[in-house]
Amino acid sequence: MSKQYFVENKSNSGGSSAEVAAKVAYINDQPYEVKEGDTILALMRRHFGKDAVPTLCDAPNLDPFGSCRVCSVDVALVKDGPVKTMASCHTPVMPGSFIYPESDRIQKLRKNIVELVLTDHPLDCLTCEVNNNCELQAVAAKVGIRDVRYPEGKNHLDKKKDLSHAYMTSDFSKCINCFRCVRACDEVQGQFVLSMGGRGFDSHIIKSLETNFEKSDCVSCGACAQACPTSAISDIFESKSIQVDEKVRTVCTYCGVGCNLEVAVKGGKIKSIQAPYEADTNQGHTCLKGRYAFAFYNHKDRLRTPMIKRNGEFEPATWDEAYDFIAKKLTEVKEKHGPDSVAGISSSRGTNEENYLMQKFIRAVMGTNNIDCCARVCHSPTAIGMQRAFGTGAATNSIRDLKLTDCIMVIGANPTDGHPVTGAKLKQVALSGRTSIVIDPRRTELAKYATYHLQLRPGTNMALLNMMLYFIISEGMEDKDFIANRTEGYEEFKQEILSQNIDELEQICGVDKQLVRDAAIAYAKAPNAMEFHGLGVTEHSQGTFTIMMITSLAMITGNVGRPGVGVNPLRGQNNVQGSADMGCQPYQGAGYFDVSVPEYH
Repeated sequence: MSKQYFVENKSNSGGSSAEVAAKVAYINDQPYEVKEGDTILALMRRHFGKDAVPTLCDAPNLDPFGSCRVCSVDVALVKDGPVKTMASCHTPVMPGSFIYPESDRIQKLRKNIVELVLTDHPLDCLTCEVNNNCELQAVAAKVGIRDVRYPEGKNHLDKKKDLSHAYMTSDFSKCINCFRCVRACDEVQGQFVLSMGGRGFDSHIIKSLETNFEKSDCVSCGACAQACPTSAISDIFESKSIQVDEKVRTVCTYCGVGCNLEVAVKGGKIKSIQAPYEADTNQGHTCLKGRYAFAFYNHKDRLRTPMIKRNGEFEPATWDEAYDFIAKKLTEVKEKHGPDSVAGISSSRGTNEENYLMQKFIRAVMGTNNIDCCARVCHSPTAIGMQRAFGTGAATNSIRDLKLTDCIMVIGANPTDGHPVTGAKLKQVALSGRTSIVIDPRRTELAKYATYHLQLRPGTNMALLNMMLYFIISEGMEDKDFIANRTEGYEEFKQEILSQNIDELEQICGVDKQLVRDAAIAYAKAPNAMEFHGLGVTEHSQGTFTIMMITSLAMITGNVGRPGVGVNPLRGQNNVQGSADMGCQPYQGAGYFDVSVPEYH
């Protein structure tokens, strides 16, 4: 029936009508392009904006759920044919179908649904009254509700607020059972703290089978507070419930993940921090530090002015006095003892510009290569090892490629602690059933979910990686085309690996060779495999060589140079990569040029 209709109707764009039908759907009888994987809601938002269809249980960083049905639309397979009401958030677009998002019956349905939802929410909620951005209030206004015809539903009003958490509070008298907090805890953080207890009118949110946050397994990421549309769970300093002067977009300064933050400011003071959903790095998620650890910016002990020590005591000074003092002292030291008597320490918490100027000052003005930063201590083996293998010391892929990978290998890192937002993404990969390999002496949180946990002795990374390479090569699992077209020196490398004594390597690292073999074969067989490493690899005397073994493992299996694969260092501070790129190491200038080569001077 549908096919016959489209055969009879020609398109102005050319091509057969069947081809056209496969590419478009009709919204209020007008054709709109359909993309592969489109839901009705995604199609509507792409063409009409994010407010095209009202929603309550939907959130940008959560999987479609379809519980509230506020997003329902009418759909017909043929024009003027029978219509069926469907939840737009999780219903795939049927090419050639006709969608009516604002029909009379849909508007009546939405109004009725929202009225019923409001019976579970206090009508005198102060959050709704003072805040124009309350999602429930906004949806109620959009569907045209002025009053609620139904009696109060669940008796939430006798529930006490949970004030046990240092940063969040919960008041479930405001809860509408949309499940967004539960799903955020599960799908974003992977902590599974929140759940739904009870049945029917007794349904309510529980926290690890406990009544409060304090006794639960909460890690304070705040994903539930950000997801909640009614402030049933909220930050203690909650921008949803206060009017702020502005919201400032910035980047988190803690670890190397680079999370985007949206800082709510009122009266020149930070009131709360949220994570923008459209941020490519963290997509509406932060860790404890990124969301809540902001009180330091205005701490009473923070320096407000330069200080100069006089007569054994630090005294406030002007910037001009400080600059004159620094210039005078450095000049005196240089003239008396020579340029190598001066050294500079730059910072991986500084910007690229600051780091570049610091090393330039030490080298060009003071005349010495005595410049250093934490990048040399923590990740210089990564830079050198990857430079020797790939020509550059940066990650080969983006974190977004985790969506495309089939296997992850994490070695010498505890990302759920050290890089919680990336760690949560890695945890979701492991929970999804995809292959995960954790190489670490500790039973980290990620190791609990891993397909293979290779619990080696500390400092024996080289022995274990040699075993993995041995099994891949000896069993013919290497990517011969990639090796032939993209690598050099493989035959010599192969001979060296196959000459290793596997039993001796097993004794050194302490991991059963059969388990290592299984993990190595799983890594080699995966269509796409990504590797992540941290300080447990680099802060060893053999750190550089371990990185080279990791890059070799990626190259002999062809896991470099396309989406969903690669070698990825987990940087500690927020600009470790930049400080090294800018030349804040004694042996390398900006761009990693070797300072011992005269032509680079």
